[in-house]
Amino acid sequence: MWIRLRLDIGWRDLCYGFFSSLRPGSRQVAQETLEQVWSEGGNDALACLSVRSGFDLLLQALKLPIGSEVLFSAVTVQDMPLIAEAHDLIPVPVDVSGSDYHIDRSALQNAITSRSKLLVISHLFGARPDIQEILELARKHNLLVVEDCAQAWCEPDWRGNMQADASLFSFGTIKTATALGGALCRVRDPDILARMRDLQNHEPVQIGRQLTFKICKLTVLKAISTKRVFGILTAIGKRLGKNVDDILGGLTRGFSESNLLHQLRQQPSIGILRLLKHRLQTYDSRRINLRTKHALRLIDKLGLEKSQPELLDSRHSFWLFPFLTNQPDALKRHLQKHGFDTTQRGRLTVVPPASDQSSFNCPRATELLNQTLFLPCYPEMTDTAIDEMCELILCSKLQVGHETELSFQGGVKNFSPS
Repeated sequence: MWIRLRLDIGWRDLCYGFFSSLRPGSRQVAQETLEQVWSEGGNDALACLSVRSGFDLLLQALKLPIGSEVLFSAVTVQDMPLIAEAHDLIPVPVDVSGSDYHIDRSALQNAITSRSKLLVISHLFGARPDIQEILELARKHNLLVVEDCAQAWCEPDWRGNMQADASLFSFGTIKTATALGGALCRVRDPDILARMRDLQNHEPVQIGRQLTFKICKLTVLKAISTKRVFGILTAIGKRLGKNVDDILGGLTRGFSESNLLHQLRQQPSIGILRLLKHRLQTYDSRRINLRTKHALRLIDKLGLEKSQPELLDSRHSFWLFPFLTNQPDALKRHLQKHGFDTTQRGRLTVVPPASDQSSFNCPRATELLNQTLFLPCYPEMTDTAIDEMCELILCSKLQVGHETELSFQGGVKNFSPS
């Protein structure tokens, strides 16, 4: 069984993280050193516990009026609008388009009101769409712009669009170049950054042994994520009535749903800071190149150049590969039956509008998310495996259960009842 996503960290990195979390030293010095390394000696960076923590700090520093509207790319991680609500702000979804889920300019124009203060743009799946027109529209309406780049980081010297007011990067458990936690924020306004830093300095420091425990947990997850072992584990789970999501969810979840702000409001431990610096300085970019190579092979084999042209953007690094199909559940079951683990939503959700703003429903975002299946294409996969997965999708008649087959019309890949 090819697992849906492999942890992007090696055994040596795990060992480094384990021992660096035990080594004494100054946490403040470790934070300053990491921020200087990432900002190349500049002073616009802040290391946080997570992207959610950085977003919470930003909202605390901004002190937006109660009832202000925060515009979000309609598809994002559920916790982000929940954090805005916790600050007595109103999340407003903005519809998206294309298989890179880029924010729609017309939808943004329609969503802006006199109460709109902030725009949060999510770069999903490794995509980095051109947002120049979005930035210009935001500036016209005096909106602050935040880039959520949690899924988009792919190279040490990329720090987001420098015209954005803030760019937030995650190095959590399942992210590229994971440090098993931690985030880096680039904030353009030095006064806002200073307030964020002061707020964080008054927060408790994350208990160091939490990283040690997480390393032990992730060591187990890395060990079971090999093709053969994961296949055995999946079979055992099936016998016990557990699916893959049940198996992986508890091992990779960062925060629970209860007391969210309490969990977020901590300073990263010295071990996280040291491991994150180590990952930035030693990350092998050839992994990204191989991931992209696999993705381009998928695009070519599946003929997605016309149906999903956004995937051809040279800036896309394919943290996940989004494949659009009218019957994702059937295709998911079929691929899993033949040894390819896939998933759908994960922790993504369509931001619901406020009860008095039903006109801001986002039908395209809902349709896109319902039709997206994430195919594995990480570096450890082989060309043969990629080709085999494509053949399974491309066959004109594939028995799924007893009543479903794969068919094609107009070049778009669809599952339809036979």
